[in-house]
Amino acid sequence: MKQTLIFTASALTILLAACSGEQALPNRQTATAQTASESGEAQQYTCPMHPHYISTDPNGSCPICGMDLVPTSGPSSSGEREILYYKHPMGQPDTSPVPKKDSMGMDYIPVYAEAPASSAVIVAPEMIQTMGVRVAAAETASFAQTVRAFGTVESNERLEAVSVSRLEGWIENLTVRAEGDSVRPGALLYRIYSPELIAAQKDYIAALTIGNENRIAAVRQRLRSIGMQNTTIDRLTETREVRERVPVYAEAGGTVDTLEVREGDYVKPGTPILRLQSYADVWVIASIPEQDLAFIDTGMPVSLDFPSAPKAPGEGRVDYIYPTINPKTRTADVRIEIDNSAGYLRPGAYADIGFDLGGETRLAVPTEAILRDSRGTHVIMALGDGRFAGRAVRTGVSANGLTEILSGLAPGEQVVASGQFMLDSEVNLREGFSKLQAPPAFTAGPDTPLSQLPVDAITLAEIDHFTDMALYFHEAMTDRYKIDPYFVDPALGLGEGLRSRFAGTKLIAVLEPAETALRAAKDAREGDALATTLSDLMIALEPWLLEGAPAHYETAGLVLFSETGTGRLWLQEGGPARNPYGDGASEIVDWPDPMTGSVRNARRSILMLVTGRSAPCQTLISTISPDVIHRNPELQNSSPGPSRTS
Repeated sequence: MKQTLIFTASALTILLAACSGEQALPNRQTATAQTASESGEAQQYTCPMHPHYISTDPNGSCPICGMDLVPTSGPSSSGEREILYYKHPMGQPDTSPVPKKDSMGMDYIPVYAEAPASSAVIVAPEMIQTMGVRVAAAETASFAQTVRAFGTVESNERLEAVSVSRLEGWIENLTVRAEGDSVRPGALLYRIYSPELIAAQKDYIAALTIGNENRIAAVRQRLRSIGMQNTTIDRLTETREVRERVPVYAEAGGTVDTLEVREGDYVKPGTPILRLQSYADVWVIASIPEQDLAFIDTGMPVSLDFPSAPKAPGEGRVDYIYPTINPKTRTADVRIEIDNSAGYLRPGAYADIGFDLGGETRLAVPTEAILRDSRGTHVIMALGDGRFAGRAVRTGVSANGLTEILSGLAPGEQVVASGQFMLDSEVNLREGFSKLQAPPAFTAGPDTPLSQLPVDAITLAEIDHFTDMALYFHEAMTDRYKIDPYFVDPALGLGEGLRSRFAGTKLIAVLEPAETALRAAKDAREGDALATTLSDLMIALEPWLLEGAPAHYETAGLVLFSETGTGRLWLQEGGPARNPYGDGASEIVDWPDPMTGSVRNARRSILMLVTGRSAPCQTLISTISPDVIHRNPELQNSSPGPSRTS
């Protein structure tokens, strides 16, 4: 397979210097290195855009963005500081106790035990007392609580028995007359007169007379398939007398919930006869607030109170938690099974429900200590001696005046639980807490590369809805089924919010045509129309796939293919290529390395080199692979000779 030549920013700089014939001049890094060498101490260098990257090479470059390194403020300290945790490189409220990379391949930044002096403010003791500052320790606490909910009684679908006719005939001797009649197991329900059933009985008696076991078994199975019950067949075997009106008995007891026929009615196969419902056990369907759903487990005991049935059982157990949440009420349904052998409960009855949530211990701080603003979720740390600093945290559930801390704090650390708003304002004035121990806030503009947009895990998951649609369309086309327009709506719903957040950035040029393609897909459900929609969607997503987060999709096991000749793209989850557009050949489009830059950036850089038209650069063009020249017509008239694969 042909490979595309990819140039890093630093490599392109060297090439440009070579084309212009300029020689490298001594820079400030070299002079600083000499000074450090004279002092006998090792000088360290860092990237202006990624200060967490440290090197001792004075002529090195950043492996993330390719920028030249600059000297740090001074030599490194001989002692190693304790690393408390690692924070997101773009300032998102996400931390990790171990080294980690974000979705773009950037390393998380270590946070040391000794905070810089600029990250904290000092408040006089008298001011602390005046402001009413109160501190609390992060410690494990029980989240035991009782959640109140309401619900309604419903019939247990497991105890439902439906009688359906399996043949043509007439209903006779109907013993149940109305809905609400009680039926015992084994009781006669009705008799049916059917010429087909009479003929099958005669055939069975003939098989018995001959004594052919295979034929006997086959005819017996036929009798069961057309609705004759085993007890009736056994009696036929003993008596060998054809019954013109075959009885049908109740296989389970219960109450007649629905009666669809009357005496003398003619029925066909599939005609509903009646439905029996047992109320020995019933269900209560409870509506649980979304924020409390994490505490609910199947098998959990539940306390119940029924205003219409004071004598009804007061206990039950969670039988099932429904997988969806009502978007209007923000509640989820939970099914509770209750013993109703005494018959006190009726479907439709109202129920007051209490869930005694377990006392699992979790690391927590007082809820009032949590601050939320444009910088994310954070707390004010009490460092002692009147010093205060901010720290980003990730929170979980809240209950009993406490909020769970998932990351960002260790047990025993002190946080400000009262007066933190005054401290936060004071810090903002001094520019101390505005960074929250993170890099400066990233402002995205029209020139910001897709790979540098402030995209956190949640935002990336939202964008992934569009790539999921590309995978869905590919599967529908290769497996030859129609897409369901309903599945397209979630991506369209997320698009509006994404466009609002990333207005004026390069991501808009991805989202708008992607939404247009998805709207077209709701009408183009299969065939050529869906193929056109998939192609349009992939054209829209290509910049994001190759420049935005290629490492994310490579890690997810996705493969990007291009159809030979047409250049139409598709995504699939590994395996051999399955061309959704036809039987044409295809090739894999390699995922760019996030440490070296994207394919698109490399192509633009190569075209910049070609524009100069100096002799060395013209020679360089001949080393570009044919597929790059094919995809970039600007190169076709610039090469002095035939191209060759790098």
